Order: sequence, then C-alpha cells, then structure tokens
Amino acid sequence: MARARLIRSIALGVALLVGGWLVVSGPPGSSVPAVSAPPQRTLRQAWPAATVAVAPGRLADGTQYSPGLYLDATTSVGVAATPDGAAQRVLLRTGERVRELTRAERERYPRFTSFTAAGGDVYWIESTATATQPLQHRLWKASLDGDAAAVPLTADTGDGEFPGGEHDLVVHDGRVYWAAATGRDTEVRSVPLAGGPVTAAKVDGAYELSAWPWLQTAAAARAGGRQELRNLDTGARVTVVKSAAETVDCGPVWCRSVVSAGTGGDTSYAVLHPDGTARRRVGGVDTFPATGAVALLDRFEPVLQTGTRTAYDSTHRLALYDIRTNRLVTLADDTDQALARDHVVWWHQGDAWHALDLAQLHD
Repeated sequence: MARARLIRSIALGVALLVGGWLVVSGPPGSSVPAVSAPPQRTLRQAWPAATVAVAPGRLADGTQYSPGLYLDATTSVGVAATPDGAAQRVLLRTGERVRELTRAERERYPRFTSFTAAGGDVYWIESTATATQPLQHRLWKASLDGDAAAVPLTADTGDGEFPGGEHDLVVHDGRVYWAAATGRDTEVRSVPLAGGPVTAAKVDGAYELSAWPWLQTAAAARAGGRQELRNLDTGARVTVVKSAAETVDCGPVWCRSVVSAGTGGDTSYAVLHPDGTARRRVGGVDTFPATGAVALLDRFEPVLQTGTRTAYDSTHRLALYDIRTNRLVTLADDTDQALARDHVVWWHQGDAWHALDLAQLHD
C-alpha cells in the first residue's frame, strides 16, 4: 500500500517515483513492440506551428503563483499568498490581469485542490484544519466572467478524498460529482451547480471517479489486486488486464502501467488499453510519468526523463509521448515541476510558467 501511495504521488506531480528495473512480460494477449521508437525530436521539429505561452512565475505584487488549472494556454486558475503572507488566495489569471476569487487565512492552513471547469464556471475544493477544528473540505464555485466573488456550494463532502487528480470533481448534467469512502464501499456524491442538498449513491467496493460515467478501482485498493472500470450509467464492468507486478492507472480508453523494484531508480513504463491490448513501452529506464492525467486527449502522455539512473534529480527533461505515432517529443529541459489537465500541459522553468495547448498539435 505504501508503494501505491508513492506512485500515486508521482502521478500528481508533487513527488517522483523511485524504483528499479524489472523485466516482466505483458498480460496474456499483449506485447511490447520489438522495434525502437523513432529518434526523439523537439516540439518545433514535430509540430512547427505549435506555440508555448510563457508567464512570469511571480505576480506583479511579488508573490509566487502556482497554477492549478489552465483553461487555455494563457488563462489559468491558481493559488498565491497575499503579499503580507496572512492568507492564501485563489486567483484567475489572464495575461497580466489577475482577479481574486476567494481567500482563506493562513491560520486555517488552507489547501486548494481539484480544480475543474465547465460551462463558464470553475470549481475546486478548499481543505482547512486548525488545532481545534478537524480537517474540513468545502466545494467552491466561481464564474469565469465578470467580477463576482466565488461562492461555496457545500461543505457536505462526506469522507471525500481530493488529492488533486484530474477527476476528483466531475461536472455532468447540471451537477458536480465526487467520490467519498464509506468503509469498504463508495458513495458517489453530487450537488446541483446552483447549490442545494447533496445526494449520495452507494456503490459496492472502493472506487474513484474517472472520465464520466466511469469509476476505476481506488488507488489504495488496486495495488496487486483485481482492478476494474465501472460504468455508472449502464452498470457495465471492465476488468483491467495486467500482471501482478504492475501498478496501473486507467481511463476508459488508455491505462498507464508502471513497474518498479529495488532502489536503482529505473522504471518500466508502458501504456495499454484496459483489456491489455495495444501495449507499448514509453521511453527508456530513465522515463517516468510527469502527471496524474492519463493519455490527454486519448493520445498524449507527459513524461519526465532524468538522463540518469535516479529520479531524485531536482530538474528533468519534460517530453510528450505521442501514443498514435509511438514517439517522444522534447518540450523543455531543466524543468522542476510539470502538471497537466484536459488538453493543456504546463511546467515551471526559469521562474516562469510555460503552457502548451495540446489541441493545436495536428498531424
């Protein structure tokens, strides 16, 4: 379970996986292509018309800005302290314009995660705790237009887990959904977009949300055990085909497999369909998942390349693995943080944030 938690942290971009090389065969009926991938090219070589937007890492008031979601390459929602350090703010940043959506006092130890946007609004989770108040989660909403302040939708989140994954919050059919644990089972909880009472539908087993209408087996429950995808609309279940040595994170179309052992710092990293087909190796032993999002646009995997045999280096090369063409494309060298969500990948380099909208990458 500790290894599962460690690998999950890698996927969220707040830690990097350390492991050793382990040669394993793929699940029955699958195979890793014997041919090598084409030589690695730069972004400009692969997609000459692609552009990368760059924004300073610090705001005009001198505070460090950390984006949690990019709506496009130049518009983001993120977090920065107030200049006096007394509070943390959630901000909407468009070019040089910065709009405050909400703030929480430092004494409450606020943490803002799970940003998602839909229909002209943005949603996120605020988590706070003090010496006299246990951990509390609150769901917030703000309009992306105008100057209205954010409004809380509900604090009735149950035992929700909000590590910052792409599908912590899912907006569908006029409601915001999230998963909450209830012992060995799961509640799929939701609230209307306009606010109101929370409803909860119980699902047997431990799950987390994936792309709607799918659930996948929760991270803590899938290490070394049976793993599946489950359709909330139809009740259909798809067993993820994998070997016992693999830790697999899935969406409905693609899964990411990571195998590690020992302390050498090497990793076996592949992508495959949930049924085990179309398995292919991603990079060499120095290649690691860069973010928690699996196969952006059902095509792109952001990866980190250490260039050494350890994942403890402070900076890495950021590359994009193109599943369709089986090639790696260099995005940037010497990055110290990379994240991705929906159709945008962004990274920190040289005290600036760089963002690439993957929707512009056409063959």
